[in-house]
Parts: sequence; structure tokens; C-alpha cells
Amino acid sequence: MIQMKNNHILIKEIVAENKSKGGIYVPRPKYNRKAIVLAVTNTPQIKKGDIILRNIGKSTKHKINNENCEIIHISDIIAVLKNIKDAKT
Repeated sequence: MIQMKNNHILIKEIVAENKSKGGIYVPRPKYNRKAIVLAVTNTPQIKKGDIILRNIGKSTKHKINNENCEIIHISDIIAVLKNIKDAKT
């Protein structure tokens, strides 16, 4: 279990599928802003499992349990996606 401190959040990038419904491979975007929250400080705005949009380039990369994760500050979150449709696209 990881307990984050000082308003920092542990996130994992959501990798979009790069194949269209017709079977055409679409290149991945250079910068992915969507991520899922894995661990968070005690804050009412963000909770574990939330899908967020974040700023690019303001993170600390870290490998936990053989998975690439990032640590960001709560102020680097642009939005929390509440609608499932918004989170998947």
C-alpha cells in the first residue's frame, strides 16, 4: 500500500487503443493527458480510481510492481472525468 503525502498523487497513464473499428492502425498521440488515480492524499476532490486530465511534463516517473507510474501534484490536474464516455475517448 502506498500513502501519498503533501498533495501528491500516484497515477498511471491510460493508453488508448491504436486500432480503429475498421482495423486501421492510428498512431498514438504524442502526449497523453488521461490517467487513472492509483493513490491519493486525503482530499475530497480526487479519489482512487478517478480518471483525470493532467498537465504534461510535470511528473516524476516511478516503477511500482513492474508498472510505469507517475507522481504528480494535485495542482497539475486539469479536470476529473465523471462521464464514462468522456473517459474512454
